[in-house]
Amino acid sequence: MTEHSLLRLAETAVRSTGEMLRKLNSDDRRVESTQLGGREVKLAADRRAHEHLVMGLRASGIPVFSEEDVGSQSLDLREAWVIDPLDGSYNFVRSLGHSMVSCALVRDQRAVFGVLYDVLDATSYVGGPDLPSTRDGVRISVAETTTAGAAVLCTGFPARFDFADESEGRRHIGLMQEFAKIRMTGSAAYSLCLVASGSADVYAERSIMAWDVAAGVAVALGAGAKLLTPELLGGEPLDVVVSAASLADEVSGIISA
Repeated sequence: MTEHSLLRLAETAVRSTGEMLRKLNSDDRRVESTQLGGREVKLAADRRAHEHLVMGLRASGIPVFSEEDVGSQSLDLREAWVIDPLDGSYNFVRSLGHSMVSCALVRDQRAVFGVLYDVLDATSYVGGPDLPSTRDGVRISVAETTTAGAAVLCTGFPARFDFADESEGRRHIGLMQEFAKIRMTGSAAYSLCLVASGSADVYAERSIMAWDVAAGVAVALGAGAKLLTPELLGGEPLDVVVSAASLADEVSGIISA
């Protein structure tokens, strides 16, 4: 399949999965299990979304690396779909805010493009480093904020964040205090879409997984953002910082201090 065909396939599969999630009843939204000391919830909807999205991508013949399939997480990501069928599961189950279907085509451990669907409001995001980013087909771009002291940082404390490591906590708080406003949305994918669309200026999280960020980073890059941390994706937790281009030099200095 051509890259254009792969993009169209991903858009159809992601939208179909999101529409399915929007129709689920309360029983499908229940918590089935918890992981990581209760900080990670698994829903019936997570598995339903995984199966639906994988089925939609199957025609490509490309393997799928998914949060919901532990066996897939040994893939080397030379070429793979990297998916989070429902990013923001806790938001979804408790009606706390946005949750996203997230799908990226990854080659040589870098995202070629990302496709995301906001389950809350049925909004679609598409883009990549070589593909201008759009929201519902309309071009989007990052903000032009020029100082961190006037900027909005989207961040969070993912399930794998080590609160027992005091130095790690101090580093993250040190980063946050440089910005005018801090927002935690409960979805890394949604936070990256906020940066891509110019509503926020910077996204930063520690110990986040590739499936949480691959598609969102691709869309942010397509909207003019800069990725300030190592870009190779894999199965290990990542520290990820994405900034509007106008702030990239200052933010680079902050994270390297």
